[in-house]
Amino acid sequence: MNRALLWVTCVVFGAAETLLLGSFGMLFGAVFVVLLVPLVVRGDRLVALSGLLLGFGGLWLLLMANQFATGGSLDNAATWVMVGAVPLAIGVGLGLASVTNHLSLSSASRR
Repeated sequence: MNRALLWVTCVVFGAAETLLLGSFGMLFGAVFVVLLVPLVVRGDRLVALSGLLLGFGGLWLLLMANQFATGGSLDNAATWVMVGAVPLAIGVGLGLASVTNHLSLSSASRR
């Protein structure tokens, strides 16, 4: 599968995971993650994990920002923000590692 298509697909699935967790709870979220394992294992693992974590963390933070913008309050809001920020940061790191790895492999193959 094309790396860019895999990444976009996994971003969409990561965002869908956020919606499933918010709507149906942990059971449906865990089942969804188990169903995504073949996609992650079959393709480029760094790209797939980067997309999943970026989609999940990005949408989670967007939903938290919407919650705060509408005047809502949460008990222990810092914890809930970190639930989105940590996967987002890890996803960015994995994405950068994947791009660096791809660039180094492509430059080595040209020599």
